Amino acid sequence: MKKLRGSAFRSGQHAYRLTASGLHLFPRLADAPIEQDYPMGETRLSSGISALDQMLADGYWPGASTLIAGPSGSGKTLMGLHFVINGARQGQPGVIATLQENPTQLQRVLAGFGWSLHQPNVEVMYRSPVDIYIDEWVYQLMDTVERIKARRVLIDSLGDLRISAGDEIRFHEFTYSIVQRFSRQGVSVLMTSEILRLFGSERISDSEVSSLADNVVMLGYQREGDTIGRTMAVIKTRASRHDPMVRRFVIGPEGIVLDLVPDTEDPQRNDDGLASVPSP
Repeated sequence: MKKLRGSAFRSGQHAYRLTASGLHLFPRLADAPIEQDYPMGETRLSSGISALDQMLADGYWPGASTLIAGPSGSGKTLMGLHFVINGARQGQPGVIATLQENPTQLQRVLAGFGWSLHQPNVEVMYRSPVDIYIDEWVYQLMDTVERIKARRVLIDSLGDLRISAGDEIRFHEFTYSIVQRFSRQGVSVLMTSEILRLFGSERISDSEVSSLADNVVMLGYQREGDTIGRTMAVIKTRASRHDPMVRRFVIGPEGIVLDLVPDTEDPQRNDDGLASVPSP
């Protein structure tokens, strides 16, 4: 839109889709900074992994945005599922907005840990990354969050949305806007992002999205003799302290089990020296 005499308007290009029911317009999502205060919750939310909660100083702030970055297969999606499924069991509805796996594939993953998509307070919003308008997608997500009164959202993954955005500026604008809108609503959002380098990555992502997140958790791999182990580190927490140590973790029948502290006398630790973490 270029001009509208006698009235303000939202500048820039706006997406639309032609369907059998007519033209559907999706106004460009670009939130301007707001000056007024808005209420923020004071009770922290569990990540679904008790040992990680301790690394994060007792979990995430409500309404906070968290970026989970790591190479392929490192456990990014699983960490997001811990967060949503755990919240649903505590009466906090959640949305799994995925462009990675369709519901059938996702259910197979969940079944391996004794979880299920077919439970109250969880809704899957699957869209194929092949034919997606990022502006249409985000309005569908916001409508879903409002309809089920969601308090937690998993976006899997930012890489697919970045491609759909078309350019880096538009992607950055989109990410800022959705993070800010969810924050004002008290909705906690967890986003995944893939790191291309398998070992020793020096960058969280190839965009500036990490600066928009309140929390950044980095997953990785390390060589352990003839095997490859998984590692986790909390890189950033906004308005909170965190444990900066790099910790090993494994993916077992109950999901992610994190090596929290080297104290072998801890009664909560098993014979392998790993903290026992209940499923979410």
